[in-house]
Amino acid sequence: MIGNAMTSEPNPTDYLGDPLNPISRKARRDLLAASSIGILVSIAGLVPTRISALGIDLSLPEQRGLPLVMALVVLYFIAAFVTYGLSDFFIWRKRYQDHLEHVERFVENLDLSDQEAYEEMSRRLPDIGWLYRWSKPLTYVRVFFEFALPVLVGVCAIVWLLITVWHH
Repeated sequence: MIGNAMTSEPNPTDYLGDPLNPISRKARRDLLAASSIGILVSIAGLVPTRISALGIDLSLPEQRGLPLVMALVVLYFIAAFVTYGLSDFFIWRKRYQDHLEHVERFVENLDLSDQEAYEEMSRRLPDIGWLYRWSKPLTYVRVFFEFALPVLVGVCAIVWLLITVWHH
């Protein structure tokens, strides 16, 4: 602890951890898997004629309806991921807000001798300023990658699947 300052310095690692809980991560994985299959069905035209594991033979009308069913499945996985993911996003955003508040309180509690001691200590230690400079941009990249990109891939899969349905 530095003089009158708070017991610990604010640390960006408080909010840089995994923003998704296991349930949300599974929903994200399922969404990406269903979207990938949907994209393959729509772009490459990979529509099965038989589903061996279930002993089902698909007639031509059923094969044509498969992209619509796939679009509905992807839509379900988008809804599941958004439902679980929004909770995790709000929790992550609260951790980030708590970090910002901690920074404010830490800075406000530094008196002149605290600032001098902190600066002296900072000169002796390796520079860690990069962590503070890059943590915010990295956080937003991760939010995009973890939350927005899977939904975007799912929406693209649905669009391509519906285009496939409309063109048949």
